[in-house]
Amino acid sequence: MKKNLQFSLFASCFQVFGLTLRRQFFSRQTIVITVLLGLSLVITMVWLASDSYVRAPMRGATTYYRALSPETNEYYVVGDRVEAESVVCFVQGRRGGKREIKARVSGVISEIKIENDFKVERRETLVRIQPDRTGLQLASKILQPLFMGFLLPIISLGYASAAISGERTSQTLVYLISTSIPRSLIYFSMYLAVLLLTLAVVLSCLASLCLIMGTGGFDVCYKYTPVVLLSTTCYVGLFLLFSALVRRATFLALAYALMVEILTANMPGVVKSITVSFYANSWLYDKSLSLGLEPNIPAYDPVMAGSSQVVLVLASIVFLVLGMWIFSRKEYD
Repeated sequence: MKKNLQFSLFASCFQVFGLTLRRQFFSRQTIVITVLLGLSLVITMVWLASDSYVRAPMRGATTYYRALSPETNEYYVVGDRVEAESVVCFVQGRRGGKREIKARVSGVISEIKIENDFKVERRETLVRIQPDRTGLQLASKILQPLFMGFLLPIISLGYASAAISGERTSQTLVYLISTSIPRSLIYFSMYLAVLLLTLAVVLSCLASLCLIMGTGGFDVCYKYTPVVLLSTTCYVGLFLLFSALVRRATFLALAYALMVEILTANMPGVVKSITVSFYANSWLYDKSLSLGLEPNIPAYDPVMAGSSQVVLVLASIVFLVLGMWIFSRKEYD
């Protein structure tokens, strides 16, 4: 008899899990997230295809020469490979001053815009270079600001904040909590469903952004995956807690994501230590991952990777337990 009751309880929780999974997947959040992912892929492709430009640095009119230096007749042609410190041309001012121009990026010369011995103006484009794209560039230019700083919290709040508050809005939560299933198990079942769906979407987004670069994105995707897994778990626990607390949880979650996670996390001092993104970024900045990422703010002062992992795990557990406790005791209408 006891085994039958346990099996019946498990089957009921599984039904709640499946119901939550279906409702969240076939919702407006999925449409919005799909659009955001498409825009992110477009931004990444534009970044991959964009060229670097070598421009005239001097003020006023100068004369452009394709030679690598005034003492030689050697020069680059379209298709030649250059390094960041390679001299690609030089310019001469009206008073005879000569200045060598470096490529500043590694890549292949795709176009020479100006004819030899030609007058150019300040900041006029001289040479166009198709730069090499590395995993470090992908991480610093795309994944850090776009994925970790925006997509990850937005995707997490999109699903988690609407899980319980959406049931309240549609007036189906009362029927759900009136069943014989303990409230804590209802909450836990919904948590697992939202977490599974969010992880699937977030990891698919990460893989798409990394693999669109080709083999150069494999290592970056591999190193980002554990950070994204733990950060997503923490975000889902926090935003589902918001959903258990208030009816319009999406607005509260958006305010937290925009005002706290994005603004506060980039401030010097200890205030940023209340954000999930601070510990996720600290993990990524740690030398153990060998990504080569560094904070843009000198006073950022990240913690070690081990400390970040402990904080994210403990925060995820606290958010889950606190959410189960509140959901078990709160009166919903």
